Amino acid sequence: MAAAELITLFGRLNDMSKTDWKYLVDTLLFICIVGIAFIGFLMGLVIPKGPSASESAKYFLGLHRHQWGNIHFYLSIVFVVLVIIHVILSWSWIRGKARQLFKRQGATMLVLTTMTAFLALFLFWAFYPRMPDAYEDYGVRAGRQARQRGFPENQSSLVIPGQMTLRDVEKATGIPAEEIAMAAALPAGTRIFPQVPSVC
Repeated sequence: MAAAELITLFGRLNDMSKTDWKYLVDTLLFICIVGIAFIGFLMGLVIPKGPSASESAKYFLGLHRHQWGNIHFYLSIVFVVLVIIHVILSWSWIRGKARQLFKRQGATMLVLTTMTAFLALFLFWAFYPRMPDAYEDYGVRAGRQARQRGFPENQSSLVIPGQMTLRDVEKATGIPAEEIAMAAALPAGTRIFPQVPSVC
């Protein structure tokens, strides 16, 4: 039954006119851009970010902020592919309209239009305010700063179960086991290899 339905579906797709394909592509483009915009606003205004926010607050409808970011990325890829298909389907109209508006400079204007898109992206990058201090805990330097302060990296997301040894914690955080033992005020004779004692 499923095979027959697939054959029928492919038959309908094969019978679709160029206008029908444009309608389908434009519909999918609309769905993608709505999803991209929704997730963009969600990540920018609703879901908190950064090391200061708790991990539980970074979930929305059961998905973590990074998972929403992955969906945003996948939708962006589909959107780009659909835009390329849309341009291919509409290329004769685009080329004809460019020639009608700009006469002999039609091809030049099409190239300039493409370059303008990349120029806009460059301008965003060039004039976006640089605030390295505001983001210093987000990247490569975060681990070094955390060790200087005596705190583990990504402490908001680090889980240390009771069966981990100090050596395991050392591997997970990059902080020497001896320093962890000193910070926890463990007795001087405590060995490094036993399990981390439970803290109630």
